[in-house]
Amino acid sequence: MWDLASALLRGLQTGSIYAIVGLGLNVIFAATGVFNFAQGELVMVGAMLGVTLWAAAGLPLGLALVVVVLATAAIGALTEVFAVRRLSSQRDATLWMLSTLGVAIIIRSSATLLATRNGGQNAQRSFPNYIKAGPWHLGQLSVVPQRAVLIPIAVLLTLAVWTWFRRARWGRGLLAMAADREGAAMRGLPVGSLAVVAFALGGLIAGFGGFVGGPVTQASTEMGFTLTLSAFIAATIGGIPHLWGPLVGGAVLGIGQQLTATYLGSELQVPISLALLLVVLAVRPQGVLGREVRTL
Repeated sequence: MWDLASALLRGLQTGSIYAIVGLGLNVIFAATGVFNFAQGELVMVGAMLGVTLWAAAGLPLGLALVVVVLATAAIGALTEVFAVRRLSSQRDATLWMLSTLGVAIIIRSSATLLATRNGGQNAQRSFPNYIKAGPWHLGQLSVVPQRAVLIPIAVLLTLAVWTWFRRARWGRGLLAMAADREGAAMRGLPVGSLAVVAFALGGLIAGFGGFVGGPVTQASTEMGFTLTLSAFIAATIGGIPHLWGPLVGGAVLGIGQQLTATYLGSELQVPISLALLLVVLAVRPQGVLGREVRTL
């Protein structure tokens, strides 16, 4: 019983990280129709830059977080301007995928060079806990506050983004562009600027996720691709581009991975994750929260 409860809790904690990364993916895809392969690398930047500013440079925690999210938001905006916008007339998703993949490679290579510039071979950093409280015990279940806090953070962040999309002027503009980009442009909406906002918001979410999840994932220049893949699976299970989809999909994926590790072995986590994705796609191709779209 306690093993099951522990696996469920760890699954929700891990799934919360997937949910935050997947939320950024869905924000960008909903508004622009582009899957940003550099999203996981922006999470890596959030973790690496965060631990450098906070633990190494000694900046206050809040200030370090502000600098991180501004930096990753700027990288996200530049990705749209230089890697996506110039290809917008091609209407070829393959070109967008390759261009954002190129951005991911550039970010990863640059981060590795910076992390090892003093002759070191280690591109990993230990991210200290920002919540110092010890674990809570409920029977044989141990709850670590530093990990458990990721669950409400993921929920509140998703709620904040969802509310912004429906209440803020720029958020409603993104919804309009998501529904009909050409129609939004004909009505005078600045679709080019809105696309930049979408990528900047996706970058901000990625940097925030890398920072708050740093004590769990730690900081490494190699973490980007794995997070991108897991977040994509979570978002697909939940429903692309539904904003609440990654939260649901992240919980399903995280719990599935932890149950696999507990009862079958950690080496089966990846195959089980992919099998779970295939099952969901076979039953509901649009995802758990997605809606069927009929083309007439």
